[in-house]
Amino acid sequence: MPSIPLVAELGAKADEFQQLLNVSKIPGTVTQKLRPVMDPEELFTFQDSRIFVRARPYVPHDNENPNNQSMIQKIEGDRDLVVMTPKISLSGQCTIDPCIVNLDGAFVGARDDTERVYVQSCAPLVSLSVDGASTCILCYGQTGSGKTYTTTGIFRFIAKDMAPFFDTHDILLTVLEIQALKNMDLLTGTDVQVVEDISGELKLLGTEAFECSNAEMLVAAFEEGASQRTTRSTERNETSSRSHMIARISIVSKETKWAKPGDLFIVDLAGSENTADSATHDKSRQAETKFINTSLMTLKDCIRSRALAASSTQHLHIPYRRSPLTLLLRDCFEIAVRRPTKTVMIACVSPLLRDARHTINTLRYASLLAVTPPAKVVAADPNDPNNFTRTQALEFISKVSQGNIQFPEFILPEGDGRTLVHIPEAEFIRRVVESHPHIAEKKAKMIYTAVWKRIVDARTKNRKQMIDAKRHIKAPRCAA
Repeated sequence: MPSIPLVAELGAKADEFQQLLNVSKIPGTVTQKLRPVMDPEELFTFQDSRIFVRARPYVPHDNENPNNQSMIQKIEGDRDLVVMTPKISLSGQCTIDPCIVNLDGAFVGARDDTERVYVQSCAPLVSLSVDGASTCILCYGQTGSGKTYTTTGIFRFIAKDMAPFFDTHDILLTVLEIQALKNMDLLTGTDVQVVEDISGELKLLGTEAFECSNAEMLVAAFEEGASQRTTRSTERNETSSRSHMIARISIVSKETKWAKPGDLFIVDLAGSENTADSATHDKSRQAETKFINTSLMTLKDCIRSRALAASSTQHLHIPYRRSPLTLLLRDCFEIAVRRPTKTVMIACVSPLLRDARHTINTLRYASLLAVTPPAKVVAADPNDPNNFTRTQALEFISKVSQGNIQFPEFILPEGDGRTLVHIPEAEFIRRVVESHPHIAEKKAKMIYTAVWKRIVDARTKNRKQMIDAKRHIKAPRCAA
């Protein structure tokens, strides 16, 4: 990774650096080291996480000559990025140092439109999500680097590719805004809490997903939610997003409603800012900036901990519960999971030399994902009530009651094993006593305790399996 130039150097020598950049070419010794573009169908064969970079073109707001060369360059047909890094010697001489950044793909300027970004980075995630995987697209970068533009465009292509599945699946959309002091459903305007229930499943309290019947409705709902997002004018962007936005598409099969739905998260992270960018902000705006940078640091800690945990035989804590953002995306960080997980990070950067420090910091942040190994999918425990089908759950209720419960469908009128473990104790006892008058309340309590003994035993066994799985995963030395 290239070194970060000093702010004073960039400011004092800006014109000289730009003149050098405009006439600089990527040397042949550098191009020989670049790796060819990957086949999109093979992106997730050997790794669960992939990292891409998109450098936006010059825009009028930059107040720069649009003919200037970008500091982010690539060779067509190669996936690695070349950063034309400004450097100054002790004698004061300015130079441009081409540095290779190993990635899974790079998109530079206007010629790499959003459709190309989608096809070469995210397209495989749709079919994986339909098959029950948890997938995620993260757009990260400084304020004004094109994150919202990219996520909006990608969402439209996702909706288009989902069109064939509306007949066979229920497609549900939730659009959340994560602010400094609260989380909000942008489709309903209600406050939302992100919590884990007793079985470890994530729940969004205070909202219900919006069901979409076709691709046009899915896009319209997303755009309506995105239009309600909090924005402010900053030094770098007139409509800077001051919160994180997470769109979750849940895909539920109509053929079997007991199968766990697939999830596809599209995350537009708030723009990172440094001290200079927020120097003119008032107290409330500075508090926003502090929240943004703190939550982004938590995300970075989770990514780093996942990489370290994968190469260590010791248990390392991944702090995803520290923030609602990372709690929602916890599947991206777990080493051992119950279903396949795939993550794409698109680091959005500026082409401007004056943003070199931001750009290099963004590349360092995102590159942590490039060394993570595949998560180990731990087989479901057949003795865990959470994994029971409806038939198995009904048989289990009768068996654990030693035959006293003859009509288990009264205890579990709908649902499967996951529904059973979510029945509160008082409700479970009430259903037993009312549907089986010969069973006393004390006996019903004993049956409930027996059910939970099986659940706790399975959870203890699962925890041991997860820890053992983490100990036997080793990270690759570099991205494949």
